[in-house]
Amino acid sequence: MFDFHLHLARFESSRALAKGLLDAGVNFNTIACEPWEWEKTLELMDEGQDAHYAFGIHPMVASKMTDRNFSQLEEILRANPDTDVGECGLDKRFEGYEPAGTQEQVFKRQVLLAQELNRPLHVHCVGDYSRILRILQNCTSNAKQHDRPVVLHRFGGDVSVVKSALKALGPQVLFSLHADSFRKKSTVAAIQEIPAQQVRFETDADESFAEKFGNSPDEIIKQLEAVQNNYKAINPKNT
Repeated sequence: MFDFHLHLARFESSRALAKGLLDAGVNFNTIACEPWEWEKTLELMDEGQDAHYAFGIHPMVASKMTDRNFSQLEEILRANPDTDVGECGLDKRFEGYEPAGTQEQVFKRQVLLAQELNRPLHVHCVGDYSRILRILQNCTSNAKQHDRPVVLHRFGGDVSVVKSALKALGPQVLFSLHADSFRKKSTVAAIQEIPAQQVRFETDADESFAEKFGNSPDEIIKQLEAVQNNYKAINPKNT
């Protein structure tokens, strides 16, 4: 079992939680998306937690980031060649969402960095998926070949988004499903158009998850299994 996206550093008991998940046979991508979270995640790595790690700048903090912060991010990624980039992207709820705004500039820098380093990219989108895909395509056309996965985290798009993403990125794009992915009929219909080999599952567990469900490995596993079961219910032939 694999949780494709969670935020262990945002739990008070992150070390114990990481160990508990790994001991239960659950691997994961733990995502760090602002400077304090990078530091805490690096501590998990230094302790030898045998998992997967990603470092990026989330759109919720994009307007607060400086060139020094971006340099720090780049240093972390270069020093740790097995890490991914992200999560990064666009979110209409936060400052700098307007076209050519701060969020877009920070997102583009991370897309280009992922391409330069040939790393998987974890993409956050609350708002206009077509804008996200356009940025990805434009950056790709101006850079060397990037053949690592592009993950659409907590996917919530419709059929047109799935078709556009598959056309633009082909087998490179992965759709990471969360419990929220099954709330809208349009997204449920879209999920059925995704090739099974390009589907992943996530809890996006963070401090708000802990407040709602607690911080035990068993609860994360339970929520991850629920997402998988939701997928099986609408795609019985692909499971």
